[in-house]
Amino acid sequence: MKEKQFDVVGIGSALLDITCNVSDDFLKELNLKKGEMRLIDEHESNYILKLISKHAEPLITPGGSCSNTIAGVSCFGGKTAFIGKIGNDKHGELYEHKTKEFGVLPYLLRHEEKITGHAITFITPDGQRTFATHLGASAHFNKHDITEDIIKNARILHLEGYQLENPFLRELLLEVAELAAKHNVAISLDCSDASLIIRNHDFFKSFIKNYVDIIFANEEESKSFTGKNPEQALHEIANHVKTVIIKLGEKGSMIKSKNNMHTILPEKTVVVNTNGAGDMYAAAILHSMVQNTDLESAGKLASFSAALIVNSQGTRLTSEHLTKIKLLNPQKQLPNMKEVIIVSLEKKTEYKVKDISLAEFGRKEIEIAEKEMPGLMALRKKYGSLKPLNKIRISGSLHMTIQTAVLIETLQDLGADVRWASCNIFSTQDHAAAAIAKAGIPVFAWKEESLKDYWDCTKKALDFGNDLGPQLIVDDGGDATLLIHKGIEAEDNPAVLDLDYSDEGEDFRELMVCLKQIYYEDKRFWHKRINDIRGVSEETTTGVHRLYQMLEENK
Repeated sequence: MKEKQFDVVGIGSALLDITCNVSDDFLKELNLKKGEMRLIDEHESNYILKLISKHAEPLITPGGSCSNTIAGVSCFGGKTAFIGKIGNDKHGELYEHKTKEFGVLPYLLRHEEKITGHAITFITPDGQRTFATHLGASAHFNKHDITEDIIKNARILHLEGYQLENPFLRELLLEVAELAAKHNVAISLDCSDASLIIRNHDFFKSFIKNYVDIIFANEEESKSFTGKNPEQALHEIANHVKTVIIKLGEKGSMIKSKNNMHTILPEKTVVVNTNGAGDMYAAAILHSMVQNTDLESAGKLASFSAALIVNSQGTRLTSEHLTKIKLLNPQKQLPNMKEVIIVSLEKKTEYKVKDISLAEFGRKEIEIAEKEMPGLMALRKKYGSLKPLNKIRISGSLHMTIQTAVLIETLQDLGADVRWASCNIFSTQDHAAAAIAKAGIPVFAWKEESLKDYWDCTKKALDFGNDLGPQLIVDDGGDATLLIHKGIEAEDNPAVLDLDYSDEGEDFRELMVCLKQIYYEDKRFWHKRINDIRGVSEETTTGVHRLYQMLEENK
């Protein structure tokens, strides 16, 4: 697949998951059919939530089938974005914040009148899940909310079948499907619900035949679509779709692509909750396809990942889950899992800029600057497909300007994992920083930072999570290099943190305050990160002199 900004972009219902354990009798009391999804209005939702509160405190987490899958792809190391609509309320703020925590770039529009949607998930003792869903603001998502730039920058566009029933959302998906076809973006569809397929069978069949490249269905969904048993359904759907995946629960799964069929054995586990298992299965498959991993290995990883969800209360991978996946035998691992998989959930702040709404202005100026910087653009053209910096971690401490933004995105195009801060508290162009943040690249810079913020931002640019630091540093003035060296010195001799620095400049005093806080939180922070650093490029004469001075002092 051609290199693009995002591996997988999802368009789906931005719904909070409200999860609770109930008895079968409780479902009957609410007139809910076990195992299915029913749409409810705001009044009915309030009634059910009040009833639930009398039994137990529910678990509230960000969700939605498509959103869960996109978060999963991000956990596997993929570059992702999620597009949806939320309310202008505290639940919407929670949803956006949690989406960022999973390393997903959120494109979330806000509805001023409707509340953020939610899916009330009832888990019965047998682990089966039943949904009562109030779509809220997500139901008011329409084709005018989509910009072509987001779609064309995806390698795969993942959709959820739930959206093919609402007339406005159906119109939206037809619009984005045309855009995907225009820009050679593969479309992936999760069928979502068997009864939904029955109600919309003709449209489902037409949409799949005309637009879909990858399809996920469970046994009931495939039967609703074809009227046949799973294997027969697999072959029939494969007549219209490049890759077909049919999930069989405890019986495993089947995958067919290019006339090659793979039968994936199930992973044994104790069923706690089936909610989200299919979403995580899809995440592993999609990221494997982006990485050109063979589908049999991808299926094994997908089955293992889904089993971890089945054995837990939540719908998304935790740090513990990711550690288990990391320790899998090589046949089940993805190529880039080793370093990035634990990082995705650890990053609490992926950017810190003055005003993210300046991103559009910044992007326009970046596009102008690209025409004025032919050297960097020639590098992208010549080496972009080769990825000579693939997965190399690069930290930058350089003026966060429009021109620097072109450099940052060039490094990313060459395959690097980049984090950035400014080298000066006054030099940042806020629209440039906003554009880089909006593009999903961690950046920590704004004009007129305090010195305290300056050192904190530099530290963030050097911290890739999971005890990983940079392998290469782009420095200007030597401050990033200085922070690391002083950090090592402080960890080797903590007494230096308590010395009197009143005769030093304010910037050095704030540096030592920053290092003291880091040491308080992790006494081996810098030692854990120092071994992978292979070199630094220094911009200024002052910085180069500082490096030679440290060399002479054997530091």
